Amino acid sequence: MTPAPAKISLPDLTLETPLQYARGVGPVRAELFAALGIKTCGDLLTYYPRDYIAYAGEVQVSTLQPGAMVTLRGTLLQTRLIRRRPARFEALLDDGSGRCVLTWFNPHGLADKLTPGLHVEVTGKVTLYDGRRQIVQPRYEILHTESETRAAAHVEPVYGATAELPTTIIARIVQGMLETLVPQVHEWFAPAYLKERELLTRQQATRIIHRPATLKETPRARRTLAYHEFFVHQTAVAIKRYFQRNGPAALVLRTDDKVDARIRALLDFSLTAAQDRVIAQLKKDLAQAKPMNRLLQGDVGSGKTVVALYAMLSAVATGAQAALMAPTEILAEQHFITLQRYLAHGRVKIALLVGQQPAAERAGVLAGLEDGSIGLVVGTHAILGELVRFKNLALVVIDEQHKFGVAQRAAIRGKHGAPHILVMTATPIPRTLAMTAFGDLDISVIDELPPGRHPVVTRMTVADNREPVYQFVGGRLKVGEQAYVVLPVIDEGMLDLKSVTMVHDELQNGWLKEYRVGMIHGRMDRAARQEVMERFRQKLLDVLVSTTVIEVGVDVPNATVMVIEHADRFGLSQLHQLRGRVGRSEKKSYCVLIGDSTTDDGIARLQAMVKHNSGFKIAEEDLKIRGMGEIIGTRQSGQSDMHFADLLLDSGLLMMARRDAFHTIAADPRLLAPEHTEIRREVLGKFGDSISLADVG
Repeated sequence: MTPAPAKISLPDLTLETPLQYARGVGPVRAELFAALGIKTCGDLLTYYPRDYIAYAGEVQVSTLQPGAMVTLRGTLLQTRLIRRRPARFEALLDDGSGRCVLTWFNPHGLADKLTPGLHVEVTGKVTLYDGRRQIVQPRYEILHTESETRAAAHVEPVYGATAELPTTIIARIVQGMLETLVPQVHEWFAPAYLKERELLTRQQATRIIHRPATLKETPRARRTLAYHEFFVHQTAVAIKRYFQRNGPAALVLRTDDKVDARIRALLDFSLTAAQDRVIAQLKKDLAQAKPMNRLLQGDVGSGKTVVALYAMLSAVATGAQAALMAPTEILAEQHFITLQRYLAHGRVKIALLVGQQPAAERAGVLAGLEDGSIGLVVGTHAILGELVRFKNLALVVIDEQHKFGVAQRAAIRGKHGAPHILVMTATPIPRTLAMTAFGDLDISVIDELPPGRHPVVTRMTVADNREPVYQFVGGRLKVGEQAYVVLPVIDEGMLDLKSVTMVHDELQNGWLKEYRVGMIHGRMDRAARQEVMERFRQKLLDVLVSTTVIEVGVDVPNATVMVIEHADRFGLSQLHQLRGRVGRSEKKSYCVLIGDSTTDDGIARLQAMVKHNSGFKIAEEDLKIRGMGEIIGTRQSGQSDMHFADLLLDSGLLMMARRDAFHTIAADPRLLAPEHTEIRREVLGKFGDSISLADVG
């Protein structure tokens, strides 16, 4: 049998020491910590408090103020156990200056431990109940002598905890190793660098975060650690941008006046000033041998697809090829139909390439891409398949970037050389979030809707009010307009949710029986979906009951009403995308959100939809509601490790870190200078999968 490792003494602990050997841990607790992602002493040192409790120290009852965290000492005068639910134990404490009620719910034997006459010390938050000062669930200690040390004012960190691993245990273990481990924390920057930016050292910030003397100390420590988090991320961004712009050359595309006139002749409408401004930015990029890397964002209905088409036709005009990638087959099909309509009177050959496709049709597309006869292809990730070979791929447009990510973009470049890349996001995002999630891209914004568009009137209601909602829908249908009804599921039997099939039958045989009600969902084959959409587009259907397959790319100007059932089941950005299917003409349009949310976040999402029509405003609300970690985490691995950086509060800090990171990489692209050793280790540790290791050495 292998002997157990010797217990490591406290002075011998290092950041790499397995946590189980730290004092107070052991194998059992080590497993509990591992479930939180904490395996080494260094991991625990970076498991930062999520909050603090500031204790005022020992005070007298006569000075108590509601909301204060205090410590009291006194004698228990009376106690009583109340068994009716909720069961509770009450004690009356007297310290000579006044009396305070102490209350514990689910007391579990306290009546035997705390009896009248005992001298105790209790700590907790002061509240008022029926005019009486009260402390609920206080921590207590039975005092045996009057000379015991009196509690002083102090701050206690609060850690994310579990039932088996409470915050008090975590705090005790952290405090026990803090003085040993903090001196081992590596510094990244010289003292003069930190002084110029009004930052602490990493060691100072780490010590304060875990053991602040007062709450006034924590903001500067938080700011320091937030800067380091931003700096690491922006350094990874700067590395990617540097090697993108100093790598293989891209094809210079034609953007002259003749090409411009030919493209505009295919459109039966004029572009907005915002579209023209963004096209000018694209033309400048495409006219260079450096590969374009640009993010195109704009609100629902602002005309991103037309701008993307302009760039793709520039590639075709140069004798090259362009591809548009979408995250789902349904979205790819919708883009394909839209582009076909734009190109109906042109000579550009366009094809669709998706996974579920007849073999003969797919073979024809593959052959056309390889011999160059197909100039423009729309598809899913199938475009990246091993059998797909382009004759000369010059531009890739990626829709819904967060569903593809950095790895897929790298795969495109790895296989197809150095095509220009244009990323479209259907969900506008705040500038600070764009700089982190899409930091390696230049950003273009279409901030103008086509003329004549009106804000969609949005209202929220509960399921009990469905009948008047559909009576309103009937009124709009009566004057010749059309409506969408969106459900989260296709069939019955899932979490008691109404389904597409159920509501379709309910409307066709009930409230809207005099109108033509159609149905569409992702389980239908492509031909059936296209047939239903075309009937709706030609006004052969009055109502379309659907899942979220209509979220993006569907354009029926005569549809003026959208009802979203179980709206609380959808994310905020998805609700905004769905609402964007109406309000696409000069007619007044409406969106009704039916939901019975029982959570504060769910209610906040629906209220944000009622309050805001701007996708950028809604994105900011989404950031507030969901938090940065969740949103960033869906876009690029590694970024959810940000504990302190707040995109809403720290935009100035982000800009400073971005400037510093880009300056660092401009001078030392591979971070090989001795002073950059620790930064290089940190960047590779967090972003090794999303930045090529070859890029940085």
